[in-house]
Amino acid sequence: MLKHISSSLEYRAFLRDEKDHLGYAQLKRLDTSKFHSALHKLRKLDVDLAVDVLFPLYSVTGRPAHDPAVLIRSFILMQHLGYLSIHNWCADLSSDSLLQWLIGSFSPPGPASHYDFINRLTHSDPHLSDLLQQGYYTKPSQKKPKNHDKLINYSHSETLFLADKYKNGAEWDRDRMIYTLQSLFNALAVIPSSDMGFIESNNLILSGDGSSLHIHASPFGHKVKLDKDGNPLVRYSAPDADIGWDSDLESYYLGYTLYNISYHNPHRSVDLPIYIDLEKASRHDALTTISASARLFDMNPDIHPRYMCFDAASDSLAIFQFFRHKNIIPIIDRNQRSAGDNPFDKFKLNENGVPVCPNGTPMYDYGYDIQRKRRKFRCPLRMNKISSCPFANECSSSAYGRTIYVNDGDDIRLFGPVPYRSEKWKEIYRNRTSTERMNTRILNDYHLHQMKIRNGSKHAFFAIFAGINIHLDAWIKDEL
Repeated sequence: MLKHISSSLEYRAFLRDEKDHLGYAQLKRLDTSKFHSALHKLRKLDVDLAVDVLFPLYSVTGRPAHDPAVLIRSFILMQHLGYLSIHNWCADLSSDSLLQWLIGSFSPPGPASHYDFINRLTHSDPHLSDLLQQGYYTKPSQKKPKNHDKLINYSHSETLFLADKYKNGAEWDRDRMIYTLQSLFNALAVIPSSDMGFIESNNLILSGDGSSLHIHASPFGHKVKLDKDGNPLVRYSAPDADIGWDSDLESYYLGYTLYNISYHNPHRSVDLPIYIDLEKASRHDALTTISASARLFDMNPDIHPRYMCFDAASDSLAIFQFFRHKNIIPIIDRNQRSAGDNPFDKFKLNENGVPVCPNGTPMYDYGYDIQRKRRKFRCPLRMNKISSCPFANECSSSAYGRTIYVNDGDDIRLFGPVPYRSEKWKEIYRNRTSTERMNTRILNDYHLHQMKIRNGSKHAFFAIFAGINIHLDAWIKDEL
């Protein structure tokens, strides 16, 4: 049962009236940059904006719950000070009057209240069984990629299906585990940043990218007992994690994929996450690009991006068509795996939209692929349309000959509103590094990689709170 959520006015009154309870040593600590910035940050945080998100999480009967506003400030302060364990944080919080004063309560909540708050926001079942059959985690069967390539574990039909599924919105997808968390992030950070001018509403450039989130759980689990058939049951501390490929480290890992869509404000020189999601480690970024973008548009109907930037992992025709349907221009790097098959930079199109060989001969029209909405052109020499070609040995080493694909008259990936690798394309694409910086800040600056937590709900929770901290940092930076 939730009786009351303390307001921001009550919090400021508490800071003013209860400061006399701090001793000389605590006041000296408060003057240090670490605690002074923490106080500034917590005063900026307006929990009143999240009342509509918080009240439905509690029943109307039962034992009175701890003030959610105090818990939110507690988690914000915990991350700001770099604590990696909830138990260690609560141990210091229970004995440090300065920390209690900063969160707004001299009767601070304990570890159980902190974990209960996480379960409420993520709709997690604390009694869900983590006993599973041995060998629950399995590596993909395909070979390891080379040269920092991504693991290709999806098909064109999957992206096409997902794009069609989300084409008309994501209202049907609001029952996901961290929807409430994302609503809290919206209320406390994204909407206030937009109101203060940190995020534009129209014609903005957004960027999305995923990053590997390694966890500290064991992929082998712990044998605890036998089932009725005599098979060993194993307890996994992160049953919702799985095994993915880290292209930076070139190794498999157990964990999740942290995906964020961010915005770079060139006038204030700040990077801000607008949407944060947690997906399975095995899920390819091409699929998450579609679902995360659709959910972003659903949760932020007032944000209208003009461009969205992604790396080569999202180089799929279905993704281009999805954003074209949303009246957004996608700026996506080409996947080098297929760069050799589609070297448009070495060919020109004639007035009929047919690629022209270096020797000036139109290529042979080999037919139209209805599913992929593209037309295939083959080398005229290999199709016996010409008897010889001076570029035969240079053009392609394959016996099949050079092949060119053109999508729906002109390839939107290369000949869209912003031509690939043009000066304007390069200028817009530079914004994509903002999402990489956001992933680094969440994982490293706010220690998500080092935190002593296991399952997905807790990782999602602290990723969202790291995003709130980043917005608060930007507000403070703007005042300096």
